[in-house]
Amino acid sequence: MLQKLNAFIEVAKQQSFTKAAEALYISQPALSKQMKRLEDELGFSLFNRASYGVELTEKGRGMVEELTPLFGRIHQTVKQYQSHEDKIRFGSTPVLTSYYLPKYFEKLAKANLHVTVVKDDSEDLLPLLEKGEIDAAIIQDTPSYQTLLSSYLFTDHFTAAIPVSSPLARKQEVTLKECMEEAQIIPTKGPLSEKMRSVMHDFEFTGEVVETQYHAMAGLVSLGMGIAYLPEMMVQQVEYRGVVFLPIQKNPFKRDMYLYARTYENLDYLNGLFTGIQ
Repeated sequence: MLQKLNAFIEVAKQQSFTKAAEALYISQPALSKQMKRLEDELGFSLFNRASYGVELTEKGRGMVEELTPLFGRIHQTVKQYQSHEDKIRFGSTPVLTSYYLPKYFEKLAKANLHVTVVKDDSEDLLPLLEKGEIDAAIIQDTPSYQTLLSSYLFTDHFTAAIPVSSPLARKQEVTLKECMEEAQIIPTKGPLSEKMRSVMHDFEFTGEVVETQYHAMAGLVSLGMGIAYLPEMMVQQVEYRGVVFLPIQKNPFKRDMYLYARTYENLDYLNGLFTGIQ
């Protein structure tokens, strides 16, 4: 059926059985038989056959309009998989590797994508992309970078991680002002650390600040040492004993993620994999 539908689209495009047969590398009588079988299977006519050429019936025109973009995507997907036999070297961060990329495991495996470099700060991947040591990466809060190609991928909001021993744990959501009444657990460096320091400065925060590695933050919250802020992609997939995750009113903590690649081909291809537009 798919082969016959594809041939039908070609006939409609060429408006001629003869030209369509040439494009499909089959004989004109064989193509005519295919179209007759297709009409028999569908139970209605696709063409008004006339001496001056091919004219589509009303249902035939409707079929072409709906099928053409579908078959276009099929051909594009096949072409993309054929053109990506070589390994795509991908740069990532620990959080993306653990909580974002696994959702696309099957697609990425078929695309022959391999995470070859992991950096704590995604910006450290940009020089590696520029040098050609990796082919693509997801970079935080950097819409563009010199000669590299990029496109917006998604926005990740942060959630307050609160000890169950805190009175705030009984609330449905919290404000930043309420959070600033507790000790603050922040990363030692990176965009979130910089954002946190800016917010603490705005609130004239004078309480205790605990600096630690990103992956240790939730653990320190569970010990009741303070409040931390973790990305939604992580919160949606983990559960820590002694920790409650709450949304923040007028949340200033978010990060925009951008897909980077060295070629337009890889950028379009990976964007299709991650966004489902293929």
